[in-house]
This record gives sequence, C-alpha cells and structure tokens, in this order.
Amino acid sequence: MQKRRNIRKVTQEPFVVEHKTNIQRRNENRRIVRTTNNQAIQMNISKDMQLRNSAIVSPIKVKYSAVPKLFKDETIYIIGGGPSLNSFDFRALVGKKTIAINKAVIYHPTADVLYWTDGRFYTWFKNEVDNYKGLKVALKPGSLYTNDIKILRKGKPYGLEEDPQTLSHGFNSGYAAINLAYHLGAKRIVLLGFDMTNDGNQTHFHDGYPTRAAGNRIYEDKFLPGFKQLSSEIKNKGIDVYNASPHSRLKDFPIITLNQALSFR
Repeated sequence: MQKRRNIRKVTQEPFVVEHKTNIQRRNENRRIVRTTNNQAIQMNISKDMQLRNSAIVSPIKVKYSAVPKLFKDETIYIIGGGPSLNSFDFRALVGKKTIAINKAVIYHPTADVLYWTDGRFYTWFKNEVDNYKGLKVALKPGSLYTNDIKILRKGKPYGLEEDPQTLSHGFNSGYAAINLAYHLGAKRIVLLGFDMTNDGNQTHFHDGYPTRAAGNRIYEDKFLPGFKQLSSEIKNKGIDVYNASPHSRLKDFPIITLNQALSFR
C-alpha cells in the first residue's frame, strides 16, 4: 500500500514590477541643492564672490595695428564735417593725400584714409564703409568690424601720442585725425571743415547723423581746450598745421584760405 505523503502548499505573494515613466525616473535622480545665505556664510563662501565669479567673461582679444608711414614728408588734408564746406568742390582734392572723417568719405570717396572714433558710424553707414577701398582706421574695437579695419588704441585725451598704435583723442574725431596724420608721416597738415561750433543752425555741410548733434557747450568744455597742447607738441616735431576753415573757433593753428590750402604741393 502506497504511503500517502503530506504536501504543504506554499503560497507566495505575486512579484509586482513597477513600471516608471521616464519623467518619474528623472525626478528621482535629480538632486536639487539650494544654498542659502546662511549656508554660504558657514562654508566661508561669499555669495557676492559666487556671483562675480559666475559673471566672468573671457576678454575679447584685440589685435591693434601700427599706422604705416605711407605719406612721409607730404601734405595731408583732413576733411571734417563743418558747414564751411557747404559749397566746396571736392574734385579739388583729387591727387592730394586726404583723410576723410566719418561721413565726409561719401562726398570724397577717393580719400586715401577713412577715420572714425564713434563705432556707431560703422553701424549707420556699414555699406558705404565696406565698399570703401582705401585704408580704414577706427579707434577702439567693434564687434561687427570687418578684418580690413585697422584698430588703434585710445590714448591720452590731449597732446600727441607717438606710439603708432595709439591716438590721442581730444574727445572728437578731428583731434584724433591730426594725430593719425602725424603717424602717416605728414610734413604739413591742412584742416578742412574744422568749424568747431554749433550755432543752432547747420552743424555739418552734409545732413548729419541719426543722433542729436553735439551742443555748443561741449566745444567750449571738451573739444577746443586740448588743441593748444596738441599744437605745441606737433610744432616741436617740425610739422606745420593750418586751419583752412573760415569762421572757425579753432584758433590754435594759423588760419589760411581754401585757395591757399589748395596751392600746397
């Protein structure tokens, strides 16, 4: 007779597999750490230092250019924007060495050099500057500048900078352009359209710029005072500077007529 075996039935709870979504798993793995001011102090970490460090931006590398002596011992004409050039025939400058300041290049596109101080000029007249074929020189770098624009350092406000990579600026483009002409090797410099005034009427021989013109006070307080020092220092270098701008308030250089100015060789 077969012996009967007792078989114990084992009951096991079913194994449940929990299916989690990607969002659930991501939230579980994410650890959010918030540091309060008190915690930062306890860790001897200044919150101010943290903010400063997080805001550090790598400096833009600027390649400054040296101005070549392209026009050694020559006469250089600098074309400003004063209204004394209202009826001037720019064809009279063909064949002469010229620096056009800002928008003057539109009226004398064959100028040898185009110079500007205010970077907004390039923004306003980018097409004209890009199409210009001469030497382009600017003071201080611009984020949109093309590779053919030579960047110079902004030097002292008044006087003459002798480093060919640097210009004294006098707070106006005309002042810096005189220093630029010195670097280019000028023996004689002639200023055209350097009226240095704003009488409330016309401020330029052209239609100006898309911004409010400088008031008359800035000429008295910032623009004109520095020319005396520049005149003295550049004269000591044996360079003659003449102002061919009728009715100009700039009296630190000898005043001559346009006819006299154009007679120079």
